[in-house]
This record gives sequence, C-alpha cells and structure tokens, in this order.
Amino acid sequence: PTAEELDDLLGLREILEVGAARAAAARTLDGEARATLWTRLGEVSAASTADYRRLDSRLHLTLAEIAGVPSLVTVMADNRTRINELLDSFPLLPRNIEHSNRQHEAIVLAILSGNEEGAAEAVREHLEGSAALLRGFLT
Repeated sequence: PTAEELDDLLGLREILEVGAARAAAARTLDGEARATLWTRLGEVSAASTADYRRLDSRLHLTLAEIAGVPSLVTVMADNRTRINELLDSFPLLPRNIEHSNRQHEAIVLAILSGNEEGAAEAVREHLEGSAALLRGFLT
C-alpha cells in the first residue's frame, strides 16, 4: 500500500478499536460476556505462532461484540482482514507476541473493571505498536 493508504487503514483501525474498547468498558457486562472475554484472552495468550493472528483477531472482534453495536463488528472485521494481510507479509516474532499479550491483558482488565479511559489508552498503545511494525516493514 502507499503511505496514504496505510495511514487511512491504521487511522480507521484506531477509531474503531479505541471506540470499541471505550464502549465495552462503559457497559455493565453480564457473566457470559465477562467469561467470553476471559476465554478469548486465554486463547490468544496460549496460541501457537500458527494460530496467533486468528485468535488475536478473535479477541479484538470480541471487544466489538461486547461494545453492543452490531454493525461495528462487520466494519472492524473488514479492517482487521486488511490489516492482517499486511501483517502476514513479515515474520511474527515471539518477542512481539509476548508484548502484545501483556497489552491484551491490560485491555481486558480495563474493560472488566469499567475503566473507559484505561481501556481506550491500552488499546491505543497496543495499536501504536502494530502501526510502527507495519510502517517499519512496509514504508
């Protein structure tokens, strides 16, 4: 992609995912939603390198589902598909996975505790890392 296309894709991702995390944290989550979020976190944390990207996306899409805006899931899924195509163009490093998993835990804990600003900031920090990787490898 051109630099402008990458900026567009990453800008949309930030708006969608930060907003989803903030909205999810603002909701009173029932036991099922809380359990699903813990399950998704556990799955991505235990994922093999081969399964990591799929389970990472699944966790992120769960945030959209929990936000309670059904059309958000579709838009985020499209954006994630495009992001994943770019991420798949370079190696997935264990060090990056470990760092990402720590960030995922911070995101989930902020959402479960109802900390809207904390959830938004944790997602923003998480996305900044991915954006730096993409820009570093693709531009």
